[in-house]
Parts: sequence; structure tokens; C-alpha cells
Amino acid sequence: MTEAPEIPDLSPDDCHPRAAAALADPFFWSLTDETAPFGNETAHETLTAFRDFRDEHPKKSPIELLDALLERWEVGNGGWDAVDAAEVEALGEEDEYGLLTRDEAILALAFSQIVVEGRLDPEVRRRALLALARQALPALLSAYEGRALERALRIDRMRGILSGRWD
Repeated sequence: MTEAPEIPDLSPDDCHPRAAAALADPFFWSLTDETAPFGNETAHETLTAFRDFRDEHPKKSPIELLDALLERWEVGNGGWDAVDAAEVEALGEEDEYGLLTRDEAILALAFSQIVVEGRLDPEVRRRALLALARQALPALLSAYEGRALERALRIDRMRGILSGRWD
């Protein structure tokens, strides 16, 4: 990424009613907690870009936005289906930044769509659930050091939300 994006506004008071009801835990709304779906620069940029994308393209697939973001960030757009620990470790050794950025972006995109529209595109859901499976692997949880258990519990909460009915 080039320059740090401005921190977007994010509040349960200013979102889709379905999102406000489902995302009851305050961590879903944090823009600074690294264990939260919006707690990093990638997520901030994704949320802002999704809002703009929806204003300009109300019917286009959010995957088109994801593809454009990854291209702009010069991040590879592959490995979405990798969840086997050895395969994920190999991807991480090859391109750790790309692996982590893709996961951050797809999680932010999924929660952005819920927050903005109160719905979730099936392919965005599929990729986000795979990202959560990767993020729950011990090798990736270990990066959270003293907060690994907290991150694991929050991954479970995110998985529960994304697995709900959002059509």
C-alpha cells in the first residue's frame, strides 16, 4: 500500500440495521484492535473503498473491488482455497505479506458488506470463511503472542457471524 488511508467512520448507529443487531460485540466496531475485522490499515482502506464502490456500482460483485484493490497493492490474488497447515505455511514463506493482506482484505470486505448493505455475497463469504480457517492455524495465531487466545475466540465469533443468513 502506498500512503496510510484516513481512518473511516464506523459505528453501529450509522450502519445497516441487520449489522447493528448482529454485531453486538464492541470489538466488531474497533478500528484499532488488531484482532478485529476493521483493526488495520488494509481494513480501513477496504471499508472506504467498498463504500465508494457501492455508490458508483450498486449492482457489481464486491469481488471486482477486491481484485482491483489487490492489483493496486501489488498483492497476489491466489491461494484462496488453501487451509492445510503445510500449504498455508508454504504460502507464507513465499509471500507472507500477500497472504496476510489478502486475509485482512477479504475479512474487511465481508464485514464492510454486512455493515453497509446488511447482506453478504456468497463468494465473499466463502473466501472470508477460508481466511478465518487460515487465521485460526497455530502458525498464524502465534503472531498475536499474548493475545493469541483472544484472537482465536474472535475468529470463532467472526465465523459465527459470517455463517449466519445474510441474503
